Amino acid sequence: MANIISEERFLSQARKAKEQYLFLREKFPDDKDFKRLNRVIRAFHGLYGRDKVYAVKQLNYLENVQISFQEERRALVVQMIELLQKLILHKKLSKDFS
Repeated sequence: MANIISEERFLSQARKAKEQYLFLREKFPDDKDFKRLNRVIRAFHGLYGRDKVYAVKQLNYLENVQISFQEERRALVVQMIELLQKLILHKKLSKDFS
């Protein structure tokens, strides 16, 4: 079985993204579009154990909204996209063929 990203590493990076999100939300309290990312952040912790369809949905959402952010906020969205891409690749390569 291919191991692109372990569960511990995924959860660690998801926790780091959540901390960065909370910091940036306090830094930019008037950005309502950025506050909407909270639903994606909350869903991150459960994505490792779920089917890849849910990760793809979150990835598509983040790719669509990333153009509406600049600098620090966009960097966070790009980090989250990269993390989801690793997770999706891991799920594709770790399929059971039995």
